[in-house]
Amino acid sequence: MRLFFIILLAMFVVSCAKEAIEVKEPVISIISPKNGEVIKGSRFAVQLNISDFKLVTPDNNPKKGQGHVQVWVDDMEFRGSKAEFVFENESNGSHAIRAELMLSNNTVLPYSRAIRIVVNNT
Repeated sequence: MRLFFIILLAMFVVSCAKEAIEVKEPVISIISPKNGEVIKGSRFAVQLNISDFKLVTPDNNPKKGQGHVQVWVDDMEFRGSKAEFVFENESNGSHAIRAELMLSNNTVLPYSRAIRIVVNNT
């Protein structure tokens, strides 16, 4: 009987260790525009690739592995539970774009990407 419990405990420990190894960290990347790209015109879309993170609407009940995105264009902030943000009427010149993952209660997570683009309206 004692051997049975030892074997059962060993199987449980191995199972827990396997689950801990399989946990993946979220990844966010900016697909478009590319870093350093020159945008013709004042309209562009920021397209994101997000993996191992479920996009949900903001609320006060955060759950691990899910939340929403915060995108910055210079000092302007935009949030949503989507992977594409469209910007219009951007001024000529260089602009910083930063995308970061947030929990549903707006806690910023340490997963982000940043690029710079140039808008040319002329």
